[in-house]
Amino acid sequence: MQALITGVNGFVGKYLAKELQEKGYSVSGIGMGQFDLPDVQYKEVNITDQIALERAMKELRPDMIFHLAGVASVGHSWLDPKASFEVNVIGTINLLESLKGQDVRAIINVSSSELYGPGRRLGERFSESMPPNPQSPYATSKYASERISLQLGQMYKLPVIVTRPFNHIGIGQNEGFVVPDFARQIIEASKRDESIRVGRLDVYRDFTDVRDIVRAYRLLAEKGQQGETYNICSGEAKKISDILDLMRAERGNLSVELDESKLRPVENIYSVGDNNKIRTAVTWEPIYSIEDSLKGVLAEWENRL
Repeated sequence: MQALITGVNGFVGKYLAKELQEKGYSVSGIGMGQFDLPDVQYKEVNITDQIALERAMKELRPDMIFHLAGVASVGHSWLDPKASFEVNVIGTINLLESLKGQDVRAIINVSSSELYGPGRRLGERFSESMPPNPQSPYATSKYASERISLQLGQMYKLPVIVTRPFNHIGIGQNEGFVVPDFARQIIEASKRDESIRVGRLDVYRDFTDVRDIVRAYRLLAEKGQQGETYNICSGEAKKISDILDLMRAERGNLSVELDESKLRPVENIYSVGDNNKIRTAVTWEPIYSIEDSLKGVLAEWENRL
């Protein structure tokens, strides 16, 4: 079985390639820049270049496609909203167009929990049936990507499945996300007697280890129902201040300061998912604890710094 990953050289793509290889899949991928994972057939392709994308799909002939490529930063989307739509929406259209007429088993379109918007009240978990209420250009672009992928999937008779992962964590995640940002600052502050600079800490998020996330992608490609949408999440609310406290617990009483540059124009206060649908559909549930995930990220940054 030939599996292709768009954005294979990104944080999640590398974990997904390993997950698929361990389960016996042949893996190919496209992305931008260099790529160094062994036994992965790689082509450097910009997903906004439809001609190059069509050529790659004809050459690689995948049975399954995992569409991870995209602009993934809420903050960046406020600075350059056009880029979010060019990559996340036009790129998705290009991918579906390039697969017309091919015999594929599953197309996993990775969306985002950000499109749910702010929770209406604390304790209410987002289910797939709740109406989207995107609050950023990034979230709006991901919702548009969802809709057009399902529409074109129906038109071209392609088996599209949409996923809405909540917050990922794991070794190798780039700065710009809360956990690696905390980890870098904690290690630096403990060495230099500096403060940790943060944005809002009174918000709640749903964290899942990236290894559990990619296992969910594989299971949905194998067993999920085409045309359906699935949350991928722990279902547990974690306050960002509690995440910070867990991470700095062994580093002494490091001081914390508010950094207004880290505040978003609009902030979702409570974003926690309901994972009952995916649990029932493919018998998936998270394996890795958040404590172990956070320890791994801290150890990574200690080695890097």
